[in-house]
Amino acid sequence: YECPQRIMSAEAEPSPKAGKKQKKTTKAAEGDAARDGEQEQQPKEEQKPKPETGKALKALNAAIDLVWKDPSRKDYAIKAVQVHGRALQFCEAAIRNDEEVMLKALKHDAWALQWGSPELKNNKDVVKKALKKDASALQFASDELRGDKDFVLEAVSKNGLAYEFVSEELKYDRAIAEKAFSKEGLALEFAPAEFKEDRSLVLKAVGQCGAALAFASAELRADKEVALRATASDSTALVQASEQLRNDRDIWLSAGPERQKHWSDRNAVLKEVSRVEGSLLELAHQAHNSDPEVVLQAIACNHHALQHAPEHLRQDASFMLKAIAVDPRSLAYASDELKADRDFVLSAVDVDGTALEFCPEELRSDREVVLCAVLNAGLALAFASEELRADREVVLAATLKDRTALLHAAEELCQDKSVWLYNGGAVPEFVAPRVEVQIIDGVATVVDLAAG
Repeated sequence: YECPQRIMSAEAEPSPKAGKKQKKTTKAAEGDAARDGEQEQQPKEEQKPKPETGKALKALNAAIDLVWKDPSRKDYAIKAVQVHGRALQFCEAAIRNDEEVMLKALKHDAWALQWGSPELKNNKDVVKKALKKDASALQFASDELRGDKDFVLEAVSKNGLAYEFVSEELKYDRAIAEKAFSKEGLALEFAPAEFKEDRSLVLKAVGQCGAALAFASAELRADKEVALRATASDSTALVQASEQLRNDRDIWLSAGPERQKHWSDRNAVLKEVSRVEGSLLELAHQAHNSDPEVVLQAIACNHHALQHAPEHLRQDASFMLKAIAVDPRSLAYASDELKADRDFVLSAVDVDGTALEFCPEELRSDREVVLCAVLNAGLALAFASEELRADREVVLAATLKDRTALLHAAEELCQDKSVWLYNGGAVPEFVAPRVEVQIIDGVATVVDLAAG
């Protein structure tokens, strides 16, 4: 056997207690191999394994060290997988075929099943143990089990998301699909196209989870009854409905009658778009999503909210300048006419130079526009044309505002020491010192010729 490379992670940053002496060592992990009668903990809420970081990473490395003392020893393997289930992958094949070791590993990490032997992957009790902790572990079960209708029905009845990993043949089984969707509507994502077009199955899925509407066919996302069922479960599901239904105010209001007053009240809308997210502006009453104050409040939370504002606001130069002052990215949603207007763009980059990023290419090549932008925000140089990033005057203006802007200048200017030394006055001329190496008393010495 070759000792595996120790698992490292860029995310494994030292904890606040990193300065203290670490008491948990490989020796402590080894312990007394006879002490394996620990009580089973209640399964935690299902979730997919997360990247190994911090304490978990140290535990995994300690477990690997223990296994590789002797990969054939069962007592070492049991202690190692109790420290971290993924240590199972470094054990000998005979150990990975041991049901006791596997069950200990699955207590820590359901994904340890992937390193089990074919026999264990086909063992119903073992796979059920893994599924109890994480439904996604079904992907590591044998093809035989993933194609066993009774076993799969039991799995999806406990967690509908297990439907993702059943055999392709059983994904077309209507009884299994109904069971999965009634338990977890989001399982619709993994259904075949014909089930996404099946009205009764989609109604069952969106009734359980409104967000499942996103995975229904285009025809059913335009179905009024389906949309109502989805929004009754989750009012935000309406954003997944067809454009026609999204514009049907009766639908989203009838989905939550108690919200009608809420979304029609100006103060409530102001509070909602700032408290939750600006994109909810699209649900506001027409009178309010045209209200400049409401829209600006939404932009402050999420600049994408501007896309839901009426066209006349996005064509209004004075309003758009206020929006750019709140978030320069708002320029992305200005009307095409405004973005092509040179005078407007000059005003926009004067408000916030970084808005240059969202200007048309021809204006990012306009020297006056770019100079105005970098004088406001030096880092706007990053969005200038290649030609202007090599323009000495433009680069000097940007670096005077922000030294780091030089990172976006042309290579030849980055190497120019006079640019680095520029402080707003006359550009200094860099003169190389006149030096010469001379041998004085048998020792090489650097002599400054300018000093005589």
